[in-house]
Amino acid sequence: MDNQVAEIKSKIDIVSIIGERIDLKKAGRNYKANCPFHGEKTPSFMVSPELQIFKCFGCSESGDAFSFLEKYEGMDFPEALKYLADKIGIKLQKTGIGQSTDRERLIEVNSQALRFYNYLLLEHPVGKKALEYLVHDRGLKPDTIKEFQLGFSPENSYSLKKFLIDKKKFLPSDIERAGIGLIRGSNIYDRFNGRITFPLFDHRGNPIGFAGRILPWDKRETGKYINSPETPLYHKSSVLYALNLTRGWIKKKKVAIIVEGELDAISSYQAGIKNVVAIKGSALTEEQIRLLSRFAPKFILALDADMAGDAASRRGLTIAGNAGIEVKIAKLSNFKDPDEAARHDLAGYKKDLIEAEGSWDYLINSVFSRFNSSTGSGKAKISKELIPILSEIGDRIVQAHYANVIARRLDVPLMAVTDEVDKNKKAVALPKILTESEIGSDKDRKVLLEERLLAMGFQTDPKIFLSESVSKLISTPLNIRILEEYMKFSSLNKDFDLSVFASSLSKELFDGFAQMVLGGNEEEFFDPDLFKKEFDLVQKELKIFSIKDNLKFLASEMRNLEKDGDKDKLFKVQNEFGKLAEQLSGYTEADGGGIILKEP
Repeated sequence: MDNQVAEIKSKIDIVSIIGERIDLKKAGRNYKANCPFHGEKTPSFMVSPELQIFKCFGCSESGDAFSFLEKYEGMDFPEALKYLADKIGIKLQKTGIGQSTDRERLIEVNSQALRFYNYLLLEHPVGKKALEYLVHDRGLKPDTIKEFQLGFSPENSYSLKKFLIDKKKFLPSDIERAGIGLIRGSNIYDRFNGRITFPLFDHRGNPIGFAGRILPWDKRETGKYINSPETPLYHKSSVLYALNLTRGWIKKKKVAIIVEGELDAISSYQAGIKNVVAIKGSALTEEQIRLLSRFAPKFILALDADMAGDAASRRGLTIAGNAGIEVKIAKLSNFKDPDEAARHDLAGYKKDLIEAEGSWDYLINSVFSRFNSSTGSGKAKISKELIPILSEIGDRIVQAHYANVIARRLDVPLMAVTDEVDKNKKAVALPKILTESEIGSDKDRKVLLEERLLAMGFQTDPKIFLSESVSKLISTPLNIRILEEYMKFSSLNKDFDLSVFASSLSKELFDGFAQMVLGGNEEEFFDPDLFKKEFDLVQKELKIFSIKDNLKFLASEMRNLEKDGDKDKLFKVQNEFGKLAEQLSGYTEADGGGIILKEP
């Protein structure tokens, strides 16, 4: 298996794998993009086709194609291995007869349960009444039911046990861990019994859980909907219902319609609004936002709840808006939910979506509609609800715009609103989610300059490091070790190959080397004059650092010699100090920062 992993690594193209998922742009020998793992406006995510790695200089995520798929797609290593093997046509060897990963086994349990429920709904007499309800009462077409793989769980749990345990040979513990059944003594109890089942998939189409809806004639005192509990596969905050079917439409339309329940999504899809997902509630989570933003830069929410009155819902809007996503909210004119609107007035439903308000406008209008803005008590209530909302807007220009809007509508000075916003910000420290990190903020300038010099040399002509005048400028331990490894490599190899050299390094050195190579801005390397100017500037500033370090050392020596009264040695050190000080005065530091290292 280790040999196959190595073979796959040698044959895959990380640029192709990542480029299928995010928009990569050529940057010299590398590629760059906005990081998919944290929100940013300036690209700091780099991919190296030579080293077959990625690195974000904003959030520090890094790795190879396997770790990218694990992080971005939520795959575990065996899934990523199989995906990449299939991609390049390698048949994986079995590591053991009948062995499978825990995740694969739970997915198989859900797959078989899905088949069982679907068969009972579509083909067995026990599901006939439930099928008639879906078709006649809920207006679902048979093809829609098949496409969404809806099912029916019988009231008697014995049939589930007979199918999954007796026939398919799953363990009762597998069924319980998948969230389908509950072990009660020697029996297994079907969690969804007597309900219509809606299989829940991840965005890649793996069945990870179920939702169950009670039927109108069921008189049990129980909730209308139940969902799978949290399992190794199913995490409610990460799931977007129907995304496995609709992600292509969402990507094509560049907008995602977000509804609340399964039937809202299914009815919308059946009516032709196919760029739709359901979020299983009224609040968008950070995980859902990150996932959905891969496919569309704009969201339109068509939910039942009043989002202005719900803190969790407002938080979702804030996270999405501050991540650069355009968020709008649709108010349904004549129906209580998208399910009814899609079935009874499709034109009106589409009109409501088209006329959706921007999220901040919606929230402000909603609050003003509930209170009397002409009275003191009404103003106080409006302020109590809107100031926290205003404080959460990350874009200062947008925030200033809405501060003006609120001040005008309340008929108060703008300063009164901004003062309240400032007080609220001090009182409540907002969690910084999806924020842009500053590249290299924790690094000393000398280290950055050394890395810059090494990056320029390794990506153009590393033979420049054979010159002592250049190599002596490198003084930090990690960079010295990388340079030493290059000296060894150049003595054994006539030609320099970046990827071959990188693969010869230890993991510690490889990580440091990869960071400096990916961190270089190569675009100016193609202009020889610009490159020379930049290279000379970096060398000059490193020389300045070296002279300053020597001057500090000599100053300390002179103090010690003065104390000791050794005048001869003191005179020699003073002469050396004077020569270095004169040499330093020959440099002008003002213009010597290096193109990418100039400080504001």
